[in-house]
Amino acid sequence: MLDLGFVLDEKKFYDHIRMELGSKRAAPIDRILTVAKNIPHPKVMYGLAQAKIIDETHFAIDEITFNSKVGVEKINKYASVIPNIVTSGLEIEEYCLSMKNVLDQYIVMELCNFACEFARDTMKKDLKNRYQIDVEEFLYPGEDGFNLDSGKNIFKLFEGVQEKMGVMVSEMGLPTPSRTAYSLCFAR
Repeated sequence: MLDLGFVLDEKKFYDHIRMELGSKRAAPIDRILTVAKNIPHPKVMYGLAQAKIIDETHFAIDEITFNSKVGVEKINKYASVIPNIVTSGLEIEEYCLSMKNVLDQYIVMELCNFACEFARDTMKKDLKNRYQIDVEEFLYPGEDGFNLDSGKNIFKLFEGVQEKMGVMVSEMGLPTPSRTAYSLCFAR
């Protein structure tokens, strides 16, 4: 899902930043969004996977080993495991980095967050429509005992992530662009 056609829900965005849409105080935000709201190109890669439990703290997906006790518990609890990568897109992050004004940077980074949320929600809808499954939980590297080092193995489950999405992960497990999330999600 590499061309999602992002549309910003401006009412939700203004509510999130605790600003009244159309108010005099919102004029600087309107100025920023007029240019920036069409820049994000969120993308998603996901796949349904078969996870094999190795022991109480290790499991494998496509012969790639992960270390997470919580992951093993979730695999036992749910029927479906869905590795995924979502990003707001490299273009919007590059635009943000070109900003000198702190307010501009803040608004554009929040726009990045909304683009990632849009991508994640699009993935969930696609899973529902295509496979009739509802995502119930996410397990993100760096949280809940799922360390970054093991979590970066999610990228090994997909071919051409950098070429198709413009996303990379460092040896430490940090993604570029920074407004990228990778996880395992679980459904019944």
